[in-house]
Amino acid sequence: MSIASEWLARKYIRRRHPKEMSDDCWMSSNRASFCMGGEGDDSLGFDFRVETARHEYLYEVKSAMDEGGEFELTARELEIAGSASLERKRRFRILYVPFVFDPTRWRVLPLSNPVSADTRNRFKVVRSGSVRHRFERR
Repeated sequence: MSIASEWLARKYIRRRHPKEMSDDCWMSSNRASFCMGGEGDDSLGFDFRVETARHEYLYEVKSAMDEGGEFELTARELEIAGSASLERKRRFRILYVPFVFDPTRWRVLPLSNPVSADTRNRFKVVRSGSVRHRFERR
C-alpha cells in the first residue's frame, strides 16, 4: 500500500514543485522501485524532501484502502514534525491518499503539520501511544 501511495504522492509533488522535484527528493526505500541511485532511508521521518527558494518541504505519505480519515505517526515522524513546527524554513506536511487501490477514487489530500501549534486543532488524537526506551545500568 505504501509504494502505491508514494507513487501517487510523487506525481502530486511533481505538479506542485515542477522545478525542484527530482528523483533525489524521494527519500524512502520505495524509491528503489522507480528511481536510479540510492536505496532510500525509512528512518528519516518523512518520505520526500523538496527544497525551494523559500522552504524545505518534508512530506510524509499516509494512505487508506477506503475513505479513511485517520493516520498514525511514528516516534521519528513526530520528532521531525515537531522540530519543523519550530522553524520557519522547514515545512512538514502529510500527503494522505484515500482509496489507494481504486484508480477511479484515489486522490492526494495535502494536510498541514498535525504537531504545529497553528494547525494541531485541525486534528483529533484518536489514540496515543508511547515510545519504549532502554538503558544500561552502570
